[in-house]
Amino acid sequence: MGKADKIILAIIALVALVSMGIFLLMWQNQTEGATALVSIDGEQIMELKLEQEEDQQIDLSEYGVQVVLEIKEHQIRFLSSDCPDHLCMGFGWIDHEPQSAVCMPNRVAISIVGE
Repeated sequence: MGKADKIILAIIALVALVSMGIFLLMWQNQTEGATALVSIDGEQIMELKLEQEEDQQIDLSEYGVQVVLEIKEHQIRFLSSDCPDHLCMGFGWIDHEPQSAVCMPNRVAISIVGE
């Protein structure tokens, strides 16, 4: 391996490290100030600022759907649902833009938006 090859390899490594650093900074900025918008049948019913919310379970039965959401460590997920396939529970935790999770049978959607 010649001197020119080593210089090219070093430049590629430097670009990769800078790119990774930029990605990590962007990821961190997306999670700061994240807000979860909860809607049922297209109508927004809640706006939850994840950084400010305490760990809790949110029962949506008062809105006519048998769905429970969970907020824990500034993340949100579908904890339970009476839908037949439970795909919504498979989305897991979401906490930054542009993530979303949807329970189609119950028409419940969670969308994460930034500041």
